[in-house]
Amino acid sequence: MSSANEGNGRRLRPEDIWSFELVGDPRVSPDGRRVAFVLTGIDSEANAYVSSIWMAETDNPASVRPLTNPAGDEPVRETMPRWSPDGSRLAFASNRDGATRLWVIDPDGGEAERVGDHSGNLAGLTWSPTGKALAFTSAPPAPSPESDPQPDVYSTDRLRYKFNGRGLMEDERRNAVWVMDVKTGDATQLTDSWWDDANPAWSACGDYIYFTSDRYPEEDMYYVTDLYRVYGAGGEAERITDGEGPVNNPVVSPDGERVAFIGNARGDDTVANLELCTMDIEGGDRTSATSSIDRSVGNSVGSDTRMDGGTGEPVWIRGGEEILFSVTDGPRCDLHVTVPGSDPRPVDGLPPVITSFSANSEGDPVVAAVAADWDNPGDLWIVGRDGIATRFTAFNDALLDELILSEPKRVEYIGAEDWPMEGWIMEPAGIRDGQKYPLVLHVHGGPAATSGNAFFFEYQLLASEGWGIMYNNPRGSKGYGEEHARGVIGEWGRNDYLDLMAAVDRASELDWVDVDRLGVTGGSYGGYMTNWMVTQTGRFRAAATFRSISNLYTKYGCSDIGFYHNRKGMGGADLWDEEDFIMSRSPIRYAPRVTTPILIVHAEEDYRCPMEQAEQWYSALKRLGVTTQFVRYAGENHELSRSGKPQNRVDRLRRLVAWFAEHLGDTR
Repeated sequence: MSSANEGNGRRLRPEDIWSFELVGDPRVSPDGRRVAFVLTGIDSEANAYVSSIWMAETDNPASVRPLTNPAGDEPVRETMPRWSPDGSRLAFASNRDGATRLWVIDPDGGEAERVGDHSGNLAGLTWSPTGKALAFTSAPPAPSPESDPQPDVYSTDRLRYKFNGRGLMEDERRNAVWVMDVKTGDATQLTDSWWDDANPAWSACGDYIYFTSDRYPEEDMYYVTDLYRVYGAGGEAERITDGEGPVNNPVVSPDGERVAFIGNARGDDTVANLELCTMDIEGGDRTSATSSIDRSVGNSVGSDTRMDGGTGEPVWIRGGEEILFSVTDGPRCDLHVTVPGSDPRPVDGLPPVITSFSANSEGDPVVAAVAADWDNPGDLWIVGRDGIATRFTAFNDALLDELILSEPKRVEYIGAEDWPMEGWIMEPAGIRDGQKYPLVLHVHGGPAATSGNAFFFEYQLLASEGWGIMYNNPRGSKGYGEEHARGVIGEWGRNDYLDLMAAVDRASELDWVDVDRLGVTGGSYGGYMTNWMVTQTGRFRAAATFRSISNLYTKYGCSDIGFYHNRKGMGGADLWDEEDFIMSRSPIRYAPRVTTPILIVHAEEDYRCPMEQAEQWYSALKRLGVTTQFVRYAGENHELSRSGKPQNRVDRLRRLVAWFAEHLGDTR
């Protein structure tokens, strides 16, 4: 590949996003000899994603090969490869016969066999220790049209009644824990589908299935998931924890005496670090293995070129003596190993952003990870028993070698209240000495997310068009400790805004940056900040706001999480008590100040930042005579830019490029 200031190679085109093949969800076999993973690509003509299961011997990079390749007229998605306890079978989910069902295949090859008829939104697939059953979560089957005389009517008495990507949720058809007999295909629902259960994990003896759920009478306003268990043959679910703090991705130790999970003992504190915790299998006090490092466990580093179904769940290794997990640290997400009760140590030799991983639990571990960097969306890496990391796949190298990519250069600067900050600047492709170029500030979502060392197609596309890019991690971002993340609570639009403007000031010191041609863009919280910034300053010549927020007051009632997360984000401020404060942090109050031309892009089925947010913003700005364009995508939700229909993703990118070309100038 070429760096941005070299003349060879070609510039990116929006449709190049269709050519990437994305690795995800690696799963090491119980003996550590093989790894299965998912490879996802795009069928641009069918306007759909396709995925299949691949296999490799963990001591031989040349052994990478497809395991499944179903033929058919329709695009097929195959996901969640899961090894049986003896390694003789591989279960996975596939829609190869029109609906997503469970299948089993011999890992040495051959035809896959369907297991049962249960279909739907399958998740959390896991084998029983005996290999005779599979557990998963799923909603109960939808009623037939004959049993639902009024399918156009929706009724609920719950506050949490819709969710982005799922739509309107039937009160008694949420995700429950199921168990399926592998031999007969019979599926049994074990838990009540009123509660939305997740993360099933078998006990070591196979008698119980542990899972997580939020089952408080006030569950619509209390977002702490507890650990439960249910007898595998049926019965009432038993609560193990009692609201001390969240429990996610539980995994039972090989000896059956402990459970590891991602969570904390901080109650309903949405900003507190998620920690690697262990606890006695029967309950009691939880022990944190990561409280000493002031970082949140898991990956929060963003990318728009990722299709990874990995869960990031911890992995017991060496027979339960150690635990493997990931943690975000600044722009990185690294793997660490810990002996419960001691400080963690890093796994060396891997690229800087780990999106998913696994390992065998017995004996010396073989670790499989999907690892990304600024110039690669992610490949399969294996850390062998000798501790040496080896890259196993290179699916996108041929494409990347054609392209001119801009390497992000780290910069330090001082934000509001003298807080140290870091950001990254990408030079425009074909940059020439003595010439000035526009610069676009890109603001990440969240705000509890992270910009970092991951491949971001949109950044590279804008740089390829001849504009510089600046991105950073203002307060509110993860990866810098709790104080940094908590710095935005109740303060949206204040010091976070000053942090972002300090980043612009830092970039403006570069001799190639044209300070009269600055742009700003972002999505979700980044869309909020884009809207906010153009109400506070006239320094930007153009803006593009995606899945954005313009009116925090109305978002409380229209967003799928607004009634809860908005109050949390505003420091507890509620509609009836703090109306003026909430509106004072809403961009729409200051719409008359806007002079910056702004592109507004939104998805019709975005329930996280609902369409009414974009409609209010557009109507206000048009009434006030601001140069504005409004683009709406039917059938898309909050994830449009990351996993929306392939043709819509490219259309969105083309419109973004055209908008900045019109208002910042075409430098190519």
